[in-house]
Amino acid sequence: MGHTRRPVSSSLFCQRDFLYGSKPATRSATVLSRRQRKKQRQERRRKQWFHQYEIEYFIRREYPGCPEAAVLYYAWEICTRWKNWQGVSIEAAVDVTIQNHLRHEFTDYDQMLMVGVHRKDARKRVQPRVRAMMASWKMSAP
Repeated sequence: MGHTRRPVSSSLFCQRDFLYGSKPATRSATVLSRRQRKKQRQERRRKQWFHQYEIEYFIRREYPGCPEAAVLYYAWEICTRWKNWQGVSIEAAVDVTIQNHLRHEFTDYDQMLMVGVHRKDARKRVQPRVRAMMASWKMSAP
């Protein structure tokens, strides 16, 4: 007994069109939508929480002894480097950024980590020096 071909019902195509649209989805269409979703996520992540002039004004007011080049650098760092500052005050963002920069650039923090000192211990050791530098910027104008 041989196989006989059954005619394809046109209602089958209508059901497919109803469920999936008139044409089956192609791979390029799904990749494009993924790209769009990715781009939207990246734009949300890169949202600027503060404006540079706000940061510069705050640093000049709170840290009058801070060099002008450092004021511009910290404002640029806070506004352009991606970090989720949502829900964080300007004061906290500035303090975190200044402490991180002073810790890494003006202390032996990185060398301590390379030698094998634990992060918490290294931070405890360099924190008095960082606080002293920040206090000197708060007290005096150049």
